[in-house]
Amino acid sequence: MIYKRSKGGNYEYNFRFSIRKADGTTESYRVRQSARTKNRQDALDVEGEHRRALRLGMIHPLDPWPKPEAPKPVAIVMREFAKRFSRHVAVATKKGTSRFYLGCIERLLCFKRIADAPLDAITTELASEYADHRMDVAENEIATVNGDLRTLRRLLNLAVEWKELTYAPPIHEVPGSNGRDYVLNWVTEAKYLGAASQNLRDAAVILLDTGLRPQSELFVLEWQNVELTARPETPNGVIHIRGGKSEAAKRSVPLTIRAADLLRRRKMEADALAEDERSVYVFPGDGNTGHLVSLQHPHKDAIENAKVDWFAVYSLRHTFGTRCAESGMDKYTLARLMGHSSPNITARYYVHVTEPHVTAGFEKFAAYQERGVAAGIAKAFPEASAAVQ
Repeated sequence: MIYKRSKGGNYEYNFRFSIRKADGTTESYRVRQSARTKNRQDALDVEGEHRRALRLGMIHPLDPWPKPEAPKPVAIVMREFAKRFSRHVAVATKKGTSRFYLGCIERLLCFKRIADAPLDAITTELASEYADHRMDVAENEIATVNGDLRTLRRLLNLAVEWKELTYAPPIHEVPGSNGRDYVLNWVTEAKYLGAASQNLRDAAVILLDTGLRPQSELFVLEWQNVELTARPETPNGVIHIRGGKSEAAKRSVPLTIRAADLLRRRKMEADALAEDERSVYVFPGDGNTGHLVSLQHPHKDAIENAKVDWFAVYSLRHTFGTRCAESGMDKYTLARLMGHSSPNITARYYVHVTEPHVTAGFEKFAAYQERGVAAGIAKAFPEASAAVQ
């Protein structure tokens, strides 16, 4: 029952509740306490909830009611959660992606305010402070800092997914990065290739003429996937991409004349080596992978020596795609050649593209590429062009 001890006071309730013990006997308890309300109906509701909790075995008659909230767990610290994140990406992503994430995590943990912060203390403002700090460090490119911020965003979203965090704050990238979206003009290409080392020049030409992804497709390219035999549909040869970041990445990309010529030269050089020195990779490397893993240093030197604006190696692939579009190639063929994995592009375009469409579209690009290369060399090195004429 409910009652008031004094006029104007809170309602109280008083009832008996029995529980059956393990030996079959019952034990009765008197439950009496304040409903902490002056409203009769609210007091009845409080009493009803208390009785319900007892019937369901949620509490004992001697336990306090309402049931005290469990103490809020302390949020895991970024430095500790980063270990779980690193183990996750090591098994759930490809080697190249894993290396990218681990490098970003290493840089993030060098910033003590983020490394020692509980996850729920990492805010949009703290991420901005990290970006400002990194941009003050010499030779830090905007693209590198943005890579760290994207990694932080992915880590926090994963923490929400794993119930370690209730909310992931928005992480904004630093504006002004033209990195991957930069498009080389013909003069810049000529100057850059003229200043590049032989290995960099060969890699850059293939990227410019095929649009392969640098790390996941070009660096790991094996000779068994390079076909230099002339066929009606691919007169200069073709590169076969057997795998990649998605199913759509599997494709065959025709070669231009200059890409085919340099691949033939590299093949002859590779075949001239002793059998135990030969590599299965078109671009072998000295590391554990056996293939090239980075062009960062020669790329930086080439840009400085050529005195051109900075751009990322990935921009060479972006330049290929842009030039294909400028040459009049239809978007269906371009989607196929680029190996795009976006679901809407794949569903909308890939199914209807046939090999003859790809070949015909690529021929337009090859002709456009040859004209542009010749014009770029003529403008970049007018003295040499005059001598030839």
